[in-house]
Amino acid sequence: MNRIVISILLLIQAISAMAQTGSVKGTVIDAKTKETLIGTTVMLKETSQGTITDFDGNFLVQKVQAGKYTLLISFISYDSQELNIEVKPNEEVTLNVALSPATLELEGVQVVAKANRESESMLLAEQKNAVVATQAIGAQEISRKGASDAEAAVTKVSGIAKQEGVKNVFVRGLGDRFNATTLNGFPVPSEDPEYKNISLDFFSSDMIKAVGVNKVFSAQMTGDVAGAEINISSKELLGDSEFGIDLSAGVNTQTLGKEFMLSDGVNALGFAQSKTAPTNEAVYSFGNSLNPTSQNLQLNRALSFAGGKRYKTGTGKDMLSFYVIGSYDADYSYVNGIVRNTTTSGTVFRDQMSDEFELKTTHLLMGNLEYGFNDYELSYNAMVIHSNTRSMLDYNGMHSNFEDVDDYKGLIRRQQINDNTLIVNQLRLNRQFNSRLSANTGASFNYTMGSEPDRRINYLSDLGNRKYHLLKGTGRQQRFFSDLNVADINVQLEMSYKLTDDEENVSLVKAGYKGRFAVDDFQGIEWDNQRVTQPEIDQNNIDLDGLFNQSALDNGDFINSEFESSYSVDKYINSGYAELMYQLNPSLILNAGLRADLVYLDVAYDVNRGSSVGNTTKDYFYLLPSLNLKYSLNKDNVLRLGASRTYTLPQSKEISPYRYVGRNWSSQGNPDLIPSTNYNLDLKWDYFLSRDELFSVAVFGKYIQDPISRIEKASAGGFLTYENIADNAIIGGVEVEVRKNLFSTQKDNAGTYSKLSMGVNASYLKTDVEVKGGLNFTNKKTELEGAAPFLVNADLSYQFHKTDLDFTASLVKNYFSERIYTVGAGGYQDIVENGVPTLDFVSSLKYKKHWGLSLKARNLLDPSFKLTRKPNAAGADPIVLSDYKKGMSFNLGVSYNF
Repeated sequence: MNRIVISILLLIQAISAMAQTGSVKGTVIDAKTKETLIGTTVMLKETSQGTITDFDGNFLVQKVQAGKYTLLISFISYDSQELNIEVKPNEEVTLNVALSPATLELEGVQVVAKANRESESMLLAEQKNAVVATQAIGAQEISRKGASDAEAAVTKVSGIAKQEGVKNVFVRGLGDRFNATTLNGFPVPSEDPEYKNISLDFFSSDMIKAVGVNKVFSAQMTGDVAGAEINISSKELLGDSEFGIDLSAGVNTQTLGKEFMLSDGVNALGFAQSKTAPTNEAVYSFGNSLNPTSQNLQLNRALSFAGGKRYKTGTGKDMLSFYVIGSYDADYSYVNGIVRNTTTSGTVFRDQMSDEFELKTTHLLMGNLEYGFNDYELSYNAMVIHSNTRSMLDYNGMHSNFEDVDDYKGLIRRQQINDNTLIVNQLRLNRQFNSRLSANTGASFNYTMGSEPDRRINYLSDLGNRKYHLLKGTGRQQRFFSDLNVADINVQLEMSYKLTDDEENVSLVKAGYKGRFAVDDFQGIEWDNQRVTQPEIDQNNIDLDGLFNQSALDNGDFINSEFESSYSVDKYINSGYAELMYQLNPSLILNAGLRADLVYLDVAYDVNRGSSVGNTTKDYFYLLPSLNLKYSLNKDNVLRLGASRTYTLPQSKEISPYRYVGRNWSSQGNPDLIPSTNYNLDLKWDYFLSRDELFSVAVFGKYIQDPISRIEKASAGGFLTYENIADNAIIGGVEVEVRKNLFSTQKDNAGTYSKLSMGVNASYLKTDVEVKGGLNFTNKKTELEGAAPFLVNADLSYQFHKTDLDFTASLVKNYFSERIYTVGAGGYQDIVENGVPTLDFVSSLKYKKHWGLSLKARNLLDPSFKLTRKPNAAGADPIVLSDYKKGMSFNLGVSYNF
């Protein structure tokens, strides 16, 4: 009986205790930007109860005993707040807290906290406050949309598209030569002699904090640009400490169950093994086999880790932090498609099926060190990225190169390895002298090594009866080694002076210097293994090593000959600039600037088997004015106008007459190229519906003098060169962007809420080029290559949050319309790339702030990538020149944060 009474009393006491509890909830924001603060600590000082804010800045502390408390709200680099609150039984205390960035008064010097630029809403707040129109995509949005690297990330931005088979992106119809890539504000050299900019897919999403896209220019930006300056900001430590690991694995539907062929010469970790070319024509000493290896399991895989810590030093006000990221990725792809070519009248002289196998491996190690002391901020970034692409391509069928056999049938086998390394060192020192005067200085040293070790090309002619033999002739049995080494030094100095002590007034003057000193050294060695004898080869057992070896060389079955090519380019750019930002009234801000660039180019070359030897020196001086205006109609509606003058230099390889042999074409530079001059005009209206909602319209126009383009040289089919194709080119277009929350639920007592949001951006583009007479173009008027008239990106995202659970799922759609792939020349009409839609599904789940799961399904529509060209015959249908699919990819990942 006593036990029953005691149990009843305990139950009554428990119920009574529960009835005496309440809860505390609210939102924490940045007092200046109004951006919500993620990961803010909220604690009741008198108890051990507390929590941290979620990705919307919300917090909820439940089951708090009734009484009076001191609520402590703290976040790194912000001034903490202590609030006296009273919790009443069965009631909820609601608070909206605004934290101010921490300001340390050090002998009149003010040190201000950094914002979290990984956040979507923070970047939108920056876009709202900026005088010069800008766009950015942060780590949060990159993750939500499933972008695996910087290239995939920027294609989610309005007006930017990727052209299949071409490195890097097109911005407002302008390709690689018209854009500029920087890392943390410093230029980065290219790893590929064919391109001006480093490949954006070099930078995996693991190391990206945000990618800024500046399509409107000011004096402090690079002068060699017309499309966009794309700046990749590397990740840094946000809180006091962090460490996490991430594992993932996946498959591509086209590699499943496939006997996958791999070229020899790469080890299991993805590093090229034999990079050195032979040196003696009498000795067959190639390190790699001509016979590819095979495997049956193609599992895409990735491993990454990230961690860092922040320390208080000195008197406790100085801050030292470090952050380290490492990653490894391996991705398989396979394409089976059609490759064709025709005469101008439509007669097919090449009709082949292609089998293209590729394994891409990437290694990344990055470190960041930051130290704030007295009135200084010192930061050092170091990064090493290694990328290896290992490909094996078979083209089987009819081709006029097989000219010794009826119907020209045969096999072209191309085995290629691209092994590239980027080493980055960046040092910045910023000083705040007083509340008005500051200085930013920096230097970087970058080194890229782009290697193509032992490219192997073999032509085999079909004899019938399942037999081949090797073709004779120059270049039909070839091996090729090349190295591009680029040393790149950059220095920067900028002084800034605020014209008033009023924090609400942004008026200031700015002056600075930027210097870039780059040296490109290229060396290529071609080995021609020209056949003398032509033994029969069983098509089911192609043993090229049995035909090319020391014994066959000694017997005279083939002739081994070497040809070397080299060129070097010294590029020095010294730039001085000045800017005035002046707030004419509370609504109108002016930014006027002038930049002066002194450009020196020196090219020395000995190429094409000694047929082109020489030296070219070029000097240019540019005065580049810019004007930007920002007019705030009200706190949520902003108009911006931008006008600027810029230029476009030829790429290093384009002013050297070196001939590069690609998969389906060869290209050769032109030392007589002159730079283009660009005039840019932009007008943009932004309507900020809320902190994470936007409606935006931009209208732009460009006038380009002496535009540079790649053309087909009339003297040799398939031989491409570069020319200033017109006196001018005109580009105009409009971009529209919408971000909208379709619905959202408020937090309940259990801390549960959800949100459904959508985003759409679209662009329309029109280009007009009237080509010069005397060039080899088929039509007098044309459009720019790669400029899609219509681009659409859309996403639909659902987010769900509960106390220990966060779930996000997104559908991401992209579409580009039909566009010119290659401008028609030599009597040929334009090659047209058909419009392509893509659809991805991305989802992630986080449990108790530690465990994470992710599922990515890419290319769900699996569209055909198709190139067509019309023959010069009345009523003739377009002929398909290329047609293939890439397959769907599925990836499952797991992560743990300690």
